[in-house]
Amino acid sequence: MNNLEVITLTKRSLKEAVIENKFWGDSYEPPFSMNKATWMLENNRIDDEDVFAILGYENHTIIAFVSLMPDFIKKEDGDLKKIFWSQKWWVADKYKNTVLPTFVKSNSLTEVNNQVIVRFLGDYTKAYYDKQPFIKFSKRPRYIIVFNLDHKILISKKSGLKKVTGLLRFLDKISEKATYLINNKKSKNRTKMLSYRYLSTIDDENWDFIEDYCAHDIVPKTQEYVNWQISNNQYHVIKDGEAKPRYKCLLESISNKIHNLNFMVEKEGENIGFISGLVKGNRFLLRFFITNQDNFDHCIDALMVNFLKSECTLLQTENAVLAERIKKNYLNIYADSKNLVSLVHNEIDMNFHDVIIKDRDGNFA
Repeated sequence: MNNLEVITLTKRSLKEAVIENKFWGDSYEPPFSMNKATWMLENNRIDDEDVFAILGYENHTIIAFVSLMPDFIKKEDGDLKKIFWSQKWWVADKYKNTVLPTFVKSNSLTEVNNQVIVRFLGDYTKAYYDKQPFIKFSKRPRYIIVFNLDHKILISKKSGLKKVTGLLRFLDKISEKATYLINNKKSKNRTKMLSYRYLSTIDDENWDFIEDYCAHDIVPKTQEYVNWQISNNQYHVIKDGEAKPRYKCLLESISNKIHNLNFMVEKEGENIGFISGLVKGNRFLLRFFITNQDNFDHCIDALMVNFLKSECTLLQTENAVLAERIKKNYLNIYADSKNLVSLVHNEIDMNFHDVIIKDRDGNFA
């Protein structure tokens, strides 16, 4: 490694980088878009010296990146504690078998005094965390429900299918059309009594409905915090004819189709649900699904209406009840589930035994 430089990126230094255009000019290769950077700075839970990331550079080319998101969690006595979600740990292929991955990761822990929560344990990082003083908690499933014969997923699972890519693409389109027609008719028949209010921000009336449902979350929610979390200012939408920026976007926020879809579900003029998810390409990542038991199925149908309008073909959720009901009531090609587990460093003085991480906790995609 020649000319290796490791940068600790704080809120203060990120502000300076935005003003000076440090990462988005012709100097240091940026790890995320300018939109994502300015959005991160808008979070008033973050102090100037809080750490956002550890960046590794060789000759101004990024070769390592550990992302951190400062946040608060609620302790058993109701007091708030500053923690850091560890969201992304990336090293360029060339350096994966060197000391660099462990070096930048260890550096990130030291910089935040080990006050780290990992939202879910990835397959590639398991060996590292097994040797570190982290405690597992919040076991839960993640469901991915696919509504077409996704040829890219099939080929990724079995490379021999590349020989029949053309046929798979054709079957992909046929299956997508069939599931859309069947599910669209079913969802519209079930939602004739419902209406939707699409939101860019949550007003006081909406927050009055949402607030009680979030009262027991490990991450305390405020109207301002949720508005920041669902803001579309964090994304760079590539317009027709616009060239995609020539840099790594390690916190994905650049696409020709990327936005948060946020809406209230109404029945007979009354709010019965709040739904929010990230639409990116053909994927819909559900993050907020708030309703009561009486209106749960109504809101599932409302979700499906808007999922189909988005022209997505893949739905991702960590809500097991919702996923099972969609599988039962709507036509899908296949569904997969994976057991997730979160990790907390044992220097965080708090009992995590019964804590469950929800979609809306620590999710900053």
